[in-house]
Amino acid sequence: MKARSLDRIAAVVSVVLLGALGLFTFYLAQVSDGGESARAPRTVAPDRPDYFVERMALLTMNDQGDPAYRLEASQLQHFPQDDVADFEDPVMVSLDPGRPRVTITANRGRLIQGGEEARLSGNVVVTRAATEKTAPMKVETEYAVVLPDEDIVRTGWPVTVIQGGQQLNGVGMELNNRTRQLRVDSQVRVVVPPPAAAPAGGAH
Repeated sequence: MKARSLDRIAAVVSVVLLGALGLFTFYLAQVSDGGESARAPRTVAPDRPDYFVERMALLTMNDQGDPAYRLEASQLQHFPQDDVADFEDPVMVSLDPGRPRVTITANRGRLIQGGEEARLSGNVVVTRAATEKTAPMKVETEYAVVLPDEDIVRTGWPVTVIQGGQQLNGVGMELNNRTRQLRVDSQVRVVVPPPAAAPAGGAH
């Protein structure tokens, strides 16, 4: 066989081999992409939760690593778009032993900013335990914002405050458990119960 024919055959074989190698490389790339797509997590619609928890309990710590607040709820749903969590039937309890215990209940709630703020709505009841100098106190409203790290509860809605047999109504309130101060902003009205009636037929 002539040398020129051998060179031509070698060139054809080289082209065929290169073509086959290219096709094989393309096939591998397609398989690899398909595998990556199969392993990639499915995206979640922004208006749908990416996970939910039934009967959850969450414990938050302060800067010293001690328990600060406990949050319980019948259900929690997390939404990835805004990184918020909605929960039902929340119960928040302060755990600092150096301060009066505060318990907050509501129908619904939302955690935002990584849990730095909780927004509660529907039959919100804030109860502060008695101290050596003050009677227990209960605050009722329809909406409140809780700042666990600051131990503050505030609202701009109408409130009813009950303490020591007296009732105070107003609009807007801030309860600071660190300073143990309660501030009611406006339309304040104090309801003082009438004195107890003397028993009939006094002592002779």
